[in-house]
Amino acid sequence: MHDSKLPRFHSNKLAFLILISLIGVCSVSVSAQSGRRVRTSTVTTPVETPEPSPTPTAKTPDKHALPVVVGVDSHSSFSRVPLYFYDSVLKACAERLSGRTSLKVEMSSRDLTRGEAVKRAKSETEGYVVLLELRSDDMNSGSSSEDLGRIYIEYTVFAATTGKQSGSGKAYQGVSGYKDVLGGNRGSTAYVERRLIQAARDAAERILTIVK
Repeated sequence: MHDSKLPRFHSNKLAFLILISLIGVCSVSVSAQSGRRVRTSTVTTPVETPEPSPTPTAKTPDKHALPVVVGVDSHSSFSRVPLYFYDSVLKACAERLSGRTSLKVEMSSRDLTRGEAVKRAKSETEGYVVLLELRSDDMNSGSSSEDLGRIYIEYTVFAATTGKQSGSGKAYQGVSGYKDVLGGNRGSTAYVERRLIQAARDAAERILTIVK
């Protein structure tokens, strides 16, 4: 009777040991799984900062700009010279002078004779008065008709307060190589006007050396 129970006892003991082993294996597996760390990315995307746009600086005229009055005398106009020639010459000269920010250029709203230009200069406390006149060599030759191509610009600069002449000169058509560049019919008024406009700009360049 004692011998029949011995194999059964050993069989139960073996099953118990197998169960304990299985429990231990499962515990190790669970511990390993719980100790595994999930690797996370540490790379950060840089945020672009927009660069500030440069603020444009406005070109402002000089606060102490020197006043310059520009006028033209059309009272002594020739019989064949269109009156709008005077306006074109006056505007071209004044615009070129206005390119210098140290000057405050004013176009006279009325025609100026030489006497009126001197009077206007004496009434000013500072600056200059510029008188533009259209001349022609035909006037001195006693010709009854004028060749428009021979007309030139005579400029005179008067100082403020005193009214004394600070400088003068002449600007002819076709200077600085513009004689053949402009093209067109040389006898037409449109062609002559373009040449006189360029002559007025050349006169302004010389006037700039006087009104410093």
